[in-house]
Amino acid sequence: MNSRVLPLVLYILFAFSCSNLSEPIQSDEQSTQSPYQIQLEFERIEVEGLDPFWVRVELTNNGIRQSNKSLQVEVPRGRVSELTDHKDGTYSFVVTPDATGIYPVSVSYQGATVRREALVVNQVLEGLGQPQLVAGLVNTPGYEDGITITPDGEYLFIQYGPLYFSGIILHSSICAEEGWSLYDLTTCGPKADSPWVFSTIGPTTGPYRPGFPTGGIRKSKLTHIDLRIPGVANKIVLFPTTFYGFRRQPDGSFAEPFKVGFQDKKGTNGPFGLSFQMTGPNTAQFLVAWNNYFDDLGDDKPDVYYGALTLGQETSLGEVKYEGEFFQSISPQIRPLGFESHVGVQGNPHHFSDSSGSIRSIWVDDEQDTHDLRVYGLSSGDFPDGSWSFVDLPSPINTADAESQPFFTGSRLFLNREVKIVYHDYWGPQTLSGYADPANWGQEVVVLGSGDLSIGGIFGVGEPSLAQREGKTLLYFAYVEARSAGSVPGRIDYDLGVGYVDISGLGPLPMTE
Repeated sequence: MNSRVLPLVLYILFAFSCSNLSEPIQSDEQSTQSPYQIQLEFERIEVEGLDPFWVRVELTNNGIRQSNKSLQVEVPRGRVSELTDHKDGTYSFVVTPDATGIYPVSVSYQGATVRREALVVNQVLEGLGQPQLVAGLVNTPGYEDGITITPDGEYLFIQYGPLYFSGIILHSSICAEEGWSLYDLTTCGPKADSPWVFSTIGPTTGPYRPGFPTGGIRKSKLTHIDLRIPGVANKIVLFPTTFYGFRRQPDGSFAEPFKVGFQDKKGTNGPFGLSFQMTGPNTAQFLVAWNNYFDDLGDDKPDVYYGALTLGQETSLGEVKYEGEFFQSISPQIRPLGFESHVGVQGNPHHFSDSSGSIRSIWVDDEQDTHDLRVYGLSSGDFPDGSWSFVDLPSPINTADAESQPFFTGSRLFLNREVKIVYHDYWGPQTLSGYADPANWGQEVVVLGSGDLSIGGIFGVGEPSLAQREGKTLLYFAYVEARSAGSVPGRIDYDLGVGYVDISGLGPLPMTE
């Protein structure tokens, strides 16, 4: 589900693979004017079909629990049981969903209000907690993808664009015109669903998205690229994106956004698939997939690059200069890894380290052509300057379905398969020959899955990224919600956002060899 950079014409043309909300979501919004504090926790109830969930409430005043209070509860979806006062400052009620989707829960008392969103999907593995939306400044109108959490759970990263995701994935069909093999943007405007291609949605300034590159946006409209390729395309789509990181707050929400991306006024260079290895309390080295058309690595598809950054600070990945609407030069501050071959697609890289902290293998996908996974391993030397070889992963990992977005813990491989997040156990040696042996891999276990295309339902989940924090293992992921296309027949507006779930019930997961 990540953005992609696809070659439409040499060196200069790029296209990328939304919440339709009126205002940014601010989950866990706690009033600072009230002497009361409210805490909410969700607890999933495992049943056949869609799972109900307990809402556990704690009400305090200056740290002292308060019982016998009349709390106000608002849950606009599903069936809600009566509120139970446990007479110890805690309260509870049950929400029973009637369909997959987002279930906002608000609890208020004397000026204090907390709002959180549960995420109900069709499949949740036994023993997991209740999936829910990430609280804070992460989920806003627009496009959130490429979910990555640092291993300590302190920083959460997304790839963001103030865009309709439906326009990104459907622009060719929306703007199709006779005589053009791709599209004609000059005649697309009157079409009913063309706002998905031209209109922006979501913030581009602080406090939500400070410094977003708006060089390709004019009066809240995407200008795209004014280039005509006879018989192919009349104007070229340009969907700007960049990375934002967010720091965990004391209440578990994420805020303090900071940008990580190219100094690119139009936001056309969209690296994707971050993977972090901590090198200090607030420093890390990272891997990322990027397609630099000027690096001459042997193909015109994404490759794996590496760099370093200080978490919490804006970071430039390099400078992009333009001549008119087109690239003049790119001076990256990230470097490609010395893989023996860069032919093909190396997307969404994830590293695996040994017990000394040395990166020994890098797991990648190919979401453009093969829709399979492979792993690169060091044949000599050390990261990042060693020599690398690779193997394609065997069945049952690579199947006839589409696999992507790997996250390997050493004993378990999490990945996206179609509309599900799944895992396969691994019990072989940490070698390329071991990874290539199908006897070393377990069968698929579905962690989360959905596939609901009804309006308001959750169509898919993906982008698994794990963190271990305060004795818990947390899985962060992207979800895709199906939204109404309004008056446009046969269309669905797809919205991407960020959720998480406590997967500690799966047992301890070593993150190194």
